[in-house]
Amino acid sequence: MTTDDGNVPIDPWTLLRETDWSSIDHCCPDTAPATPVVLAGLLDVDEDVQRTAIRNLAQLVTHGNSIYGATAPAARFVIAVLGHSRTTTSGVYFHEERRRPMRAALLQWLGDLAFDATYDEDGPGEPDDVAAVRAVLPLIYEAARPYLFDADLLIREAAVHAAATTLVVPELAVHIPEFVPLVRSTLSTSEYRGHRYLAQRCLVTWGVEPGPLPDSLISGPEDGYSDDPPF
Repeated sequence: MTTDDGNVPIDPWTLLRETDWSSIDHCCPDTAPATPVVLAGLLDVDEDVQRTAIRNLAQLVTHGNSIYGATAPAARFVIAVLGHSRTTTSGVYFHEERRRPMRAALLQWLGDLAFDATYDEDGPGEPDDVAAVRAVLPLIYEAARPYLFDADLLIREAAVHAAATTLVVPELAVHIPEFVPLVRSTLSTSEYRGHRYLAQRCLVTWGVEPGPLPDSLISGPEDGYSDDPPF
């Protein structure tokens, strides 16, 4: 299990039980009772349930690239289960055409969340909700580190993506020098356009010459998300 910033193990099932999901905001009314079911579904023995759960996760707590009260605790659960053997299930996730391990998709989701939370000063949500997600960024960084050199290329790319997006946090910025070659070798050469864009954007932010930037972050259905909530 991943540890929190006090080096105390995060028990995902305790987090699931002790979070009052009905008292915190979600993207849509009346979805709170489904949240623990969706999160638990990530580790279900039925692979179809897992694939549905990861799709609903993105729609339920980060719908429209927004941050809600439920986003930070959901992210903490995802962080805590990243190393579980059930996250190696292969599938097509987040409206993409690539087939990859679910662990890669979860790392990408965490990286996208870190990006959304730090893209501008205010963030896409209520201040307290955005602050709660920003407080989770060191956990995302630590959760991604074990997979930076994973044997699976897609997990490796997603891990570098997730970790690199957290380095805007002052206490993590010290790691930027070691990530410059990782971003160049892993993300800049990726077949996934979103990773290539992120690589160049990170290098620009870090004061490193990146080469020409793509026109936009989003391009075509492989990078897209549905606007329709699942409930």
